Amino acid sequence: MLYVDLLVIEDLILNYCILIGTSLLLNRRTSLPKLFFSSVTGTIPLIFLFTTIDKFLIFIISLFFSIIMSIIAFKYEDIIYTIKNIMYIYFTSIFIGGFVYLINIYFLPKIDNYLLNFFTLIIIAPIITYIYVKSIKKIKTNYSNYYIIDIYLKGKPKITMNSYLDTGNILKDPYKRRPIILIDKHKINYQNEKIIFVPYNTIDSHGILECFSPEKIYINKVGERKNILIGLIDEVGIEGAECILNRNIIE
Repeated sequence: MLYVDLLVIEDLILNYCILIGTSLLLNRRTSLPKLFFSSVTGTIPLIFLFTTIDKFLIFIISLFFSIIMSIIAFKYEDIIYTIKNIMYIYFTSIFIGGFVYLINIYFLPKIDNYLLNFFTLIIIAPIITYIYVKSIKKIKTNYSNYYIIDIYLKGKPKITMNSYLDTGNILKDPYKRRPIILIDKHKINYQNEKIIFVPYNTIDSHGILECFSPEKIYINKVGERKNILIGLIDEVGIEGAECILNRNIIE
């Protein structure tokens, strides 16, 4: 038995979650009434599911209403802005819709009660949206701190490394106030380099750091940097990174 009214309400709430998720991911300035009105508009294509219209035509109709939803929720500024909004609406809907479908198939298959399934999925959808937005924002923030750097040492081949910008790394040597980047000493050939011993103090430790001065480094999308020191450590301890950049180098 199909509850058409509940199907519409379920689609409305899912649309609302999708639009809120898109708004948060793209930092769009909008309002809850606009998002609600856009969500209502997004339920209109449901009408065509109960007709004999070709599936491809239904897809075209759904795409058209996605454009309308985007303009209602986030207004129209230019074509690129609108296309980006629509893309994120679809990305978010695929994630949320896919997760809801997964739960419905694997966790609620034996519950022969449409009302119970309906209320369960409606409760889960906002939770999934929250987890999705938090995860994507964390990934965007985290991976925006990764840089590829080239290190130039006198008389040696260029060394290319993946590095991570640690905003907490503000180490400078006390002699010339040069910023220090930290590198896994097993990843770089520092033989014949003039070692400088630099004292350091952190919240939980202090000691002496072995450092040396490269000719220069080049940070992708940032530029060339000179007058810095490379500090040698046993292990970087950051996934996918061999070097920890100093905040002062990027600024």
